[in-house]
Amino acid sequence: MADRESIRDTVVEALNARDFAALAGRVDEDVAISGIGEGSDNGREALRERLARHFEAFDESYGDALAMSDASGNTIAIRLTARGKAAGGAAYSKEKILLLELEEGLITRFALFSTAES
Repeated sequence: MADRESIRDTVVEALNARDFAALAGRVDEDVAISGIGEGSDNGREALRERLARHFEAFDESYGDALAMSDASGNTIAIRLTARGKAAGGAAYSKEKILLLELEEGLITRFALFSTAES
């Protein structure tokens, strides 16, 4: 069973610091990615590239993180408040959900969902 608070803290801190190396150390080499850019993708490098483009476009930071998990602890949902700036420069604050699936302590799925229209 994974320690959801530790994973939450590590992932949110890495995202806010734009520390893709720290995040890569927590994900499987074939991590499945969705919700960051269009479509889906696989792999550490694809995750790094998608996150870099996302943060360049939106300059988001995350706070108010609340982690929830299934009974096994292998699926973790993290409710976040995302604060950023849209392409036109307008500031926003909205709720997002980060869904992580884990196997043997590594993140095998990384999906980011917005609960409101962009």
